[in-house]
Amino acid sequence: MDQNIIQLTIDQKTKLHQLTQSVYIEAQKLLRDDLIQKYTDQSHLIRLLIAKDWKLDEAWEQWNRWVEWRKQYKADDIKIEEIRKELDMNKTFWNGQDKLGNPCLVIKARRHFPGQSDPDTLIRYMLYMIDIGIERAEQAGTGKITVIWDREGVTTKNFDSSMFKIIKRMITLVQDNYAERLHQAYILYPNFLYKTVMTIVKPFLSERTKQKIILCNEFKDLYPYFGDNFIISDGIGDEQIQQLQDNLQDQQQIQSFIQQQFLQQ
Repeated sequence: MDQNIIQLTIDQKTKLHQLTQSVYIEAQKLLRDDLIQKYTDQSHLIRLLIAKDWKLDEAWEQWNRWVEWRKQYKADDIKIEEIRKELDMNKTFWNGQDKLGNPCLVIKARRHFPGQSDPDTLIRYMLYMIDIGIERAEQAGTGKITVIWDREGVTTKNFDSSMFKIIKRMITLVQDNYAERLHQAYILYPNFLYKTVMTIVKPFLSERTKQKIILCNEFKDLYPYFGDNFIISDGIGDEQIQQLQDNLQDQQQIQSFIQQQFLQQ
């Protein structure tokens, strides 16, 4: 992020300088030498300040939570072998860019099945993919990414009750620790599962994040943002999608579970 592009005011430059000094001192205490530059990067600090409306104390506290969180999940030491199953299943993949040049991450919801992965592995897998996206976004010069949550072919067989905890944790982690990195999130083919899941998830979304969510009932709804020639392909080849009919009883059981989760919040 170029400071000259966003035209920092004198007061904003002062706050950025103060935050930079504070985090650099703290980073030397908490981090390995090879990580200090990454954690004191000014473009990230500017995003933190913007996300916190330039409230210095809040940005400082958020930076500390960000460092603690990444240390907790060992985000800087993720090995391919640890997330091999997720990578092999291509649950997510980078797929071109939108009209503004933002790299696009596609999440294939129908490739997730209950019991295949433990929550911590899934979170570390998503961190790995997000970090790749940030590198691509910096190379593209936008600093931001777009996400397509592709729900084509999703049925009750993909429903995983443990995903509620994972999703809530990821929402908190992403909103707090990847400040101003998300440009837009597109929900492709939202069905009853999406709508019921959102009953639980929505209270955890900030207003800023809610405004970035766009529902796309048809694939062509993506064209205004990605162009008329946009396709989703992971390089493996188009898959034959069997449109399974959701069993009404399964839907009722899931809705009952979600209602219980909502009451427990």
